[in-house]
Amino acid sequence: MTKSVLFVCTGNTCRSFMAEYLLRSHASRHNLELRVASAGLAAFTGDTGSDHAIEALQEVGINATGHRSRKVHVHLLHEFDLILPMTESHKKQLLALAPELSGKIFLLKEFAERVNQGKDPTELVEKDYEISDPFGQSLDVYRQSREEIDQAVRAIVAYFLEGGGNVKVAVGSDHGGFGAKKALIEHLRGQGFDVHDFGTDSEESCDYPDIAHEVAKAVVERRFSQGILICGTGIGMSIAANKVPGIRAALCTDSYSARMARNHNDSNVLCLGARVTGLGVMFDIVDTYLQESFAGGRHSTRVGKIENV
Repeated sequence: MTKSVLFVCTGNTCRSFMAEYLLRSHASRHNLELRVASAGLAAFTGDTGSDHAIEALQEVGINATGHRSRKVHVHLLHEFDLILPMTESHKKQLLALAPELSGKIFLLKEFAERVNQGKDPTELVEKDYEISDPFGQSLDVYRQSREEIDQAVRAIVAYFLEGGGNVKVAVGSDHGGFGAKKALIEHLRGQGFDVHDFGTDSEESCDYPDIAHEVAKAVVERRFSQGILICGTGIGMSIAANKVPGIRAALCTDSYSARMARNHNDSNVLCLGARVTGLGVMFDIVDTYLQESFAGGRHSTRVGKIENV
């Protein structure tokens, strides 16, 4: 499945424009099928790239003389899998414009570090991930901006080459959640998720802590992005999973709770109750949970306090 990336800045003649052409160039060299574009929050549609930006790209063998700027709008944002603004101000404007896309919007440098060496996102929020605006400055400043952007773009290329975008999910259940687990795995694989089934393999009685600990361990070791655990009520699984250091298991019975579990609590394991939640609702909960991401900011401080206990 083709993935799509949209870079966003203010005017779409400097930073996002250079990011677009750099990513296209690297993707082409690796025969990586990506849809790449850029746009500006205050762009004048049809503007050409700035002279220094075009020259900085020409120095690395990229011809971008045909670039024409475009303005950000809600429908455009919904067309892309990943939206990468250059500054916090850009990110806030995008979130105000399309809050439902919060799970797809990251600062370019922030996202690059998230996918580089598997670093914990809670460690990132105190850093400066902004790419300064070179507009109106010297060619040397544009070169520095190009190199800064290129470093981040290379991390994104590596991410996609390693299967990025296909989120790896560890799923497990006891006998009470066995039927729901089978249906959920089929649902997730149909959406392109990389799913591993940690058991149980039948409706024969088993002990839910064993399954919970296996899934939790796999998530903590970063072999999987997220875990999903199902038992009769979800209570036993959540208690057992939360005994594993580093796990923030959330028992959710509605999609709003699932969204908050990711946005505010940086939950990494979702727990569900097969005997109290119907399959349709369960699918909605899981879809919401996997589409959302941690909001950081003040929530990072609170999650840190949990982790320090």
